[in-house]
Amino acid sequence: MRPFILVMCFAPVLALAAQFDAKDSGFHYDLLVDGTVWLRTMTPTYDPNNREETYKVFTHILDTAGNSPITKGPGGKFPHHRGLFIGWKDTIVNGVDYDTWHMQKENCVQRHVSWEPLKTGDNTGTQIENILWENSDKKAFISEVRAITAIPGDNGLRIADFQSKLTSHAGTIQLKGDLQHAGMQLRMSQEVADKDDAEVNDKVPAEKKSTQYVLPAGSVTEKDDKVTGAWWACCSCEVGGKRYYIVHMTHPSTCKDVPVYSIRAYARFGAFWEPTLEEGKPQQYNFRFVVSEKPLDAGACQALYDAYAKSTPAAI
Repeated sequence: MRPFILVMCFAPVLALAAQFDAKDSGFHYDLLVDGTVWLRTMTPTYDPNNREETYKVFTHILDTAGNSPITKGPGGKFPHHRGLFIGWKDTIVNGVDYDTWHMQKENCVQRHVSWEPLKTGDNTGTQIENILWENSDKKAFISEVRAITAIPGDNGLRIADFQSKLTSHAGTIQLKGDLQHAGMQLRMSQEVADKDDAEVNDKVPAEKKSTQYVLPAGSVTEKDDKVTGAWWACCSCEVGGKRYYIVHMTHPSTCKDVPVYSIRAYARFGAFWEPTLEEGKPQQYNFRFVVSEKPLDAGACQALYDAYAKSTPAAI
């Protein structure tokens, strides 16, 4: 009698792709991954009687549970700093200087117009928004298509690609300013400023503040929190009792020269560069954010950036 041999066959177990969804309340738009809100884009209807609350489109990053933003909205220290945002203090349009950073000087707004259908790809979910940059006469001088893509990363990393395509409708437009008041930047929750800003608590030395920055090897930190020689910067800070590591990356397709990074103790940080728009010739700018609850050192951040830099951002 032949021996009975039981052969066990194990099929490979493949990770399930994430499920993406979007919910539009009219006042904000949520991008969800596997039922959890990752990103919340604020789209209030502009109201001149409530200007400060309604003059800018921006996107919050939410906590891991998807309950509360870890980024800042209106109010607090420097109320124009809000989540993920883009603008230039000196937006020169036909000799008129619009401030699309503070939204002061000549009045202007970034007005939400519409959403396109949620776009899903290879384990990605992309929200696409149409925005008009308008003057006080409701005349658009720039139209923007803004795409934000959620990408589940390895080891629990949350990745968000921020893409902004700007088109001039008023001739040649110069986008200018300085490293603290122009570019594509991120502001973390107001509670970070309450704890760490030297203007709030000047008795805490910088090296002992809870907010710290991880920077690329070879970069140089100069006065006024200016960082040169960097395509990325990582901010480590505490919000809601948790420590987060958030990496801001600039794709090399965004600007010919290395951007200048700004890093503030109250966790407003990002990339400054000064492009020029020619009428009818759209320019697309590409950035990536990586959010982690696990520590990221310079080597890990550089590896994440290298992978991003080698990629080709989709055209929007």
